[in-house]
Amino acid sequence: MDRRALDGVKVVDITQLIAGPLCGRMLADLGAEIIKIDRLPSPNGVPVRSASAGPALNLGKRSIAIDLNSEQGSAVARDLIARADVVIENFRPGVLDRLGLGYEQLSADHPELIFTSISGFGQEGSQADRRAFGSTGHAEAGLLWLQQRALGSDAPFAPGLTVADIVTGMNACSGVLAALYDREQTGRGQQVDVALVESQLAMLFEAAGPALNGGAGENWRPFRHPIFKAKDGFICINPGPSVWGPIATGLGHPGAPPPSGMADFHERVSEWAGELTLEQLEHDMDAAGAPFGIVRSLEDAVEQPYFKKRGTIAELPDPIDGTMRAISSPIHLSEAATTPAGPAPLAGEQTRAILSEELGYSAEQVDALLAGGALVEQVAP
Repeated sequence: MDRRALDGVKVVDITQLIAGPLCGRMLADLGAEIIKIDRLPSPNGVPVRSASAGPALNLGKRSIAIDLNSEQGSAVARDLIARADVVIENFRPGVLDRLGLGYEQLSADHPELIFTSISGFGQEGSQADRRAFGSTGHAEAGLLWLQQRALGSDAPFAPGLTVADIVTGMNACSGVLAALYDREQTGRGQQVDVALVESQLAMLFEAAGPALNGGAGENWRPFRHPIFKAKDGFICINPGPSVWGPIATGLGHPGAPPPSGMADFHERVSEWAGELTLEQLEHDMDAAGAPFGIVRSLEDAVEQPYFKKRGTIAELPDPIDGTMRAISSPIHLSEAATTPAGPAPLAGEQTRAILSEELGYSAEQVDALLAGGALVEQVAP
């Protein structure tokens, strides 16, 4: 299937780290043409990837390396944005304004532009100038407190991945899609303002209920998945009156009476699961129609046959390593492709092609820009 839902949508991606590149990657999977504006790579001759926390976040993009602080570089960026539908940026508020690339400056001549700004605390307000990373959102929006309460720990502790950045990137993509649809109705673009700390707080909507509505926070206990030890590993089994029958059957005790409470549930399931191997549990619980999850390492998880059948793991060419495997989009459309649109570029790998194909610059103009140092092209080894 060659058709994609966002075919024809042009995006200029001026982001780095995680949230911004993730937003761009999601749009690329849906078919948008993504031009990534990267910082100039170091002139030491070592190939440098396009800026993000990993090449998987830049799959399907093309990269042009520009010094935005130079007059020539900012002029090229403006030319690219003038032909774009969407901009994604995650600079601190005000930085792009000082470079002549802010929303008000660009939208004056390009009212159809959708300008997506990702920041720590939003574009306005008393905290707008604060620098922030994912850890900021985890701390300020209550995630670290939530984890501490869940474990009953004496001190908060960091999650195993940057949750705030991930949910922010997803929210930014949703905002772009909503603005694209709205433009179809009004003919006008708009600024999409997505804040990392707000995104993290919004993800905790269920847990925040008591705090928002007068509940005693110190008495509140977060839900934790019940995890039980088998002979050779661990299994997650959630209780519930409607699934007790299948659970008891899958654990080898069909017809067992329902537990009298959570303590009884934990005691019996712990005893039964501890007598079985993970292979037995997976077969018997599945056959009984019981809800469960085998606790797997990431190495084991990505090799599960389920993911292969769904096309979840993609293999793509890579300019440094030759090939790489990456996780494909979890969104499946019946009438359009959503798999990775291509490999991840080096920073500036398509500089020359973008200048000539997208902007119509002559070979002489391109050579002059590259010679001046405001733009750089990296050639894949």
